[in-house]
Amino acid sequence: MSELRTNRIIPRDGLVSGASGGIIQVVQNIQGLGQVSSSGTSEYDLGLNCTITPQRADSKILIHANWSGIQEGSFNIQYYLNRGTTHIHMYQTYNNTSTWTVSFPNMMHLDSPATTSAVTYKITAQVSSGHDLRTNYNATTSDDTTVNGELTGIGSRGTMILMEVSG
Repeated sequence: MSELRTNRIIPRDGLVSGASGGIIQVVQNIQGLGQVSSSGTSEYDLGLNCTITPQRADSKILIHANWSGIQEGSFNIQYYLNRGTTHIHMYQTYNNTSTWTVSFPNMMHLDSPATTSAVTYKITAQVSSGHDLRTNYNATTSDDTTVNGELTGIGSRGTMILMEVSG
């Protein structure tokens, strides 16, 4: 059986300006039913994070993250995508009701970390006023069950996928 190994594939005529090559590796993290609730204005960690070690320093990392949240009250929510402790992308939602509202924020961003060391990406959130925000909310623990050692139930899960794209 034959095997072809390479660390970079570029089309015969080269890459067009601003384009990247193929996918080198993919990693993902699926956040369980942990609930984070905030009624203050401090930035807090959602617990949704993922780490990748790029094979090449000129690679880019395509980050795709999604999660759920419910909120009550009229306020802005800023969700931040962070590389380490640095904000690299922001997604904002606005809630204008006195009832509970469900949201399903998601982010997609192409980052250039310029390293071959491990890089951790994570999502944080900040509420503009003292109203209630809950992420990956589990409405009741009485409906939770365990399947193959993992907690399941009516709550939702957040997912982060990192793809290393050749430079």
